[in-house]
Amino acid sequence: MTNTVIIRGLFEFVQQLILVAIAKDLPINLVVATDTDEAPRYQALVAASLTCREFTLVAQSKPDYSQADSLIIGNLVPLAADRDAVGDLKATLPLFRTFVNAAMGAGFNGKLVLAGSNDAVLSVLAARFSGVDHNKVIGLGTLSQSRLLEQLLRRQLSVGPADVRAFVVGTAQEHLISWSRSYIGPAPVMTYLANQDISFGMDEMSAATDEVDDPAIVTNQTLNVLALVQILNAFYAQAPFIGTVTNVQTLVDDQLVGLSSPVLISANGIKRMADMVLSDEEQKEYVEIADQVHDELERVAAGEFDDDGE
Repeated sequence: MTNTVIIRGLFEFVQQLILVAIAKDLPINLVVATDTDEAPRYQALVAASLTCREFTLVAQSKPDYSQADSLIIGNLVPLAADRDAVGDLKATLPLFRTFVNAAMGAGFNGKLVLAGSNDAVLSVLAARFSGVDHNKVIGLGTLSQSRLLEQLLRRQLSVGPADVRAFVVGTAQEHLISWSRSYIGPAPVMTYLANQDISFGMDEMSAATDEVDDPAIVTNQTLNVLALVQILNAFYAQAPFIGTVTNVQTLVDDQLVGLSSPVLISANGIKRMADMVLSDEEQKEYVEIADQVHDELERVAAGEFDDDGE
């Protein structure tokens, strides 16, 4: 299996990924799909990558998609300053369709990683019109939020990095913390609230929730790059993990939606190990988020996000 990864996205995001990849010497051949006039911006980074033993970097206007094992698509347009997700989706859709269709037409048949906004909707669209297996379509989803929550809890309780498992599910924009399925050591987080010997109560829980819910987290490029690197390590460095990435799911009426839930990420893509069991209240909120994603997909299908749509 080849470790060739092609990425398309805005320079600032791609640059951050390259810098981390160089520092960590990721075992991949990264190909930046860029416009001819933007290729010179990558020259210094390409030169720096020559110091790596495993990581390699090239910038090409016409990469060979048939040789790529993974295709990463970041944001294709700058995000609206007012966090207008609908406006972002409308601006992105034509570019996204054109790029994915071109890549598939050029022979791409690998894993598709969506590292930009609106991945809940775009993951379903990509699965529909690319023909890629659903287990090879992955979005960053709420992985950044889950990673952040775990570290907040770890620091609050002074435990080791492997002692906390916390899950933020739904979508990056509309998500919920599954406190009922978040564990510290052998016990659910909720059980620690009654422990008088531990400095962890509702105030600390609320503070962690506020940090995870901060809208700025969604567009924090550094957090998203670090989450993306974890996925790449799962693909190419034999470091599989269970994480909350966006995956294509089927609702009770056979309708597809993209939602973040705990799945196994490995060299083969993603695999759902077991059905996610939430508390009754969490499940109700999760279904509401799924309905929102489904409604957006229906609006896309109706042409509401097309340039001539109303």
